Amino acid sequence: MLSGVERRTQIKEQLLAAQKPLSANFFAGQFKVSRQTIVGDIALLRASGEAITAAFNGYLYRNEQAVFTGKIVCKHTPAEAETELRLVVANGGQVLDVTVAHELYGELTGQLNLTNNQEITRFMHNYRTKQAHLLSELTAGVHLHTISCTDAAQFNVIKAKLADAGILYSAD
Repeated sequence: MLSGVERRTQIKEQLLAAQKPLSANFFAGQFKVSRQTIVGDIALLRASGEAITAAFNGYLYRNEQAVFTGKIVCKHTPAEAETELRLVVANGGQVLDVTVAHELYGELTGQLNLTNNQEITRFMHNYRTKQAHLLSELTAGVHLHTISCTDAAQFNVIKAKLADAGILYSAD
């Protein structure tokens, strides 16, 4: 049986090599420990400065080499959420998170880390089958996304596509 330090080292190595998020359940099965033990391991790795982020479908090592990140403000109905996400990805972006300004709790942020259509399909399937609610439903559809892409020009293309679809928020 591995020590906690050895287990965390292996978790870090696997996350660094992974091409997709890896779940706490995956690691728990591999190391024959509880899911909660893995959640604690991840928390310790993050507290020590590791760039690990949690997505809806597992953990991944954050790519620190993203060339450009920016924030966009969107407003749409829940029925338009999939269109929004697919427009970002189709135009070279990655949807890192979603943030809303809640009247009671202040800023609430959910990690998404959606980088391709397969991940969007899985996210939307989970949203529909779990009868969950989008954070944007708390704020009448208004929300922010952090978008990662190659450069500012690509970011502007993404914004233009969202504006054309009536999804980019405008105060006008």
